[in-house]
Amino acid sequence: MTKDEAVAAVRDYLQNVVLGSAEEEIAPDAPLLEWGILTSLTTVQLIGHIQTEYGIAIPHDRVVGSNFATIDNIANLLAELSGTPAQV
Repeated sequence: MTKDEAVAAVRDYLQNVVLGSAEEEIAPDAPLLEWGILTSLTTVQLIGHIQTEYGIAIPHDRVVGSNFATIDNIANLLAELSGTPAQV
């Protein structure tokens, strides 16, 4: 999974499943934890979705706030775990 694919997939999930509306697009650098978009429960749900839908397992030691602070951070993590180098 490339970073761009990960950004699109995570944004789509957060907007449609977590927020229930795709009307307003979440910016890749929006502070998801600070804004309450990701909570402990929605983070676990997102991780489950990623593993089920894309076959990417996120190790427990990588489930830290800095990896889930923004869509960009999550996308970098997913690109790295799927073997595709993250692009800056």
